[in-house]
Amino acid sequence: MRRLLGWLLLGGLALGTLPALAAPPAPADRAANEDRELTRLRREVAGQVQLSAANLLDELVYGWAQQPPFETPTPVFLAGLTVPVGLGTGLAGLLENHLGALLLANPSSRVVLSACPVCQAMLVHSGPKGTVVSRGADNPQALEKLGAGGARHALYIDFAAEGAWLVLRARITKVDPDLPIVWSRTLPVAVGAPSLLRSPQHLKSPADARQEYLAALQNRGFISIPVRFAVRAYAQNDQDIASAPSVWLQTGIEAALTNARKWKASGVIGYAWLPDAYYGLMAETRFGRLISGTGRSLTGPDVYLILGGALVWLEGPAMAQLSNFAADQPRSVYGAVHLGLELRVGERVGAAVFFENMPTFDEDQVGSWVNFGPFDLSALGIEVSLCF
Repeated sequence: MRRLLGWLLLGGLALGTLPALAAPPAPADRAANEDRELTRLRREVAGQVQLSAANLLDELVYGWAQQPPFETPTPVFLAGLTVPVGLGTGLAGLLENHLGALLLANPSSRVVLSACPVCQAMLVHSGPKGTVVSRGADNPQALEKLGAGGARHALYIDFAAEGAWLVLRARITKVDPDLPIVWSRTLPVAVGAPSLLRSPQHLKSPADARQEYLAALQNRGFISIPVRFAVRAYAQNDQDIASAPSVWLQTGIEAALTNARKWKASGVIGYAWLPDAYYGLMAETRFGRLISGTGRSLTGPDVYLILGGALVWLEGPAMAQLSNFAADQPRSVYGAVHLGLELRVGERVGAAVFFENMPTFDEDQVGSWVNFGPFDLSALGIEVSLCF
């Protein structure tokens, strides 16, 4: 009875704590969570706007490099660069630096960024019609009197947020009394759209960048010739005796089954020879599936899951442990299935490690390194390859 009362008391305490556990957070905690989430969202949006703005400047200077606004290199000063309200002057300064780097790296644009302190300074100009207070770039008459006139051009860049779009409006104005616009362009981009992140020294259009990527994937074609150097080590049998490892030199054909080299297949023949020990031949086929990404990487290594089969013939005194044919000297003919991983770098150099199942042998001849379900993985292979 006492035990029953104890269990009832514990159950009542547990039921009493459930509402407290399920209770909503306090208003102060909820407000703090909302503030943190808003801060995270603001940071994310600001990062997307920054990338989109830099991408628009890349597109602007790329257009100048393809179709220069001037026939000869012409000095141009930055009269103004504005960004959406709320993003601060830090973004404006960052974009000014990015624009300067782009123009220095692309002299083919024929836009030479120059400094004109008097053009950006506030001037007071008095005349018969009154006194005018304005920037020098907006008052060509005052510039002429100060001796700062001539063939000067002002560049105005404005970024505006219009819904889900970031719009760049750029114009080049000649600084003379009529302030004529000699060039203008409007470029929009959806905020959050993937940016090209182009290098200032190698600006490209999206179409050219895609074509270059496809060319890099296909630069060696779908067919290559691998040369592999492999070593197979056999596990000890139940009497702790292991056969001598076999060393192979292999070559053949490897084919990429997709443009992104997500799947590939190969067929090779191999020759093994060790003086006074053994010699042999092999025919092997293998399939590979890329598991490190959706396509071959242009900047890092690729990892493939490999699965293949081989028909092997070995003969010599060192193969006595694997002998399964009656002959003048030990002879072994067997089929094998292997599974492993291959690391490829630049589609040129590779390294692989794999385990091999040899179903025609029993435990008296060869043991197993790993038991993979009903399969005994009796051979461990290490391989280095070069592709041409």
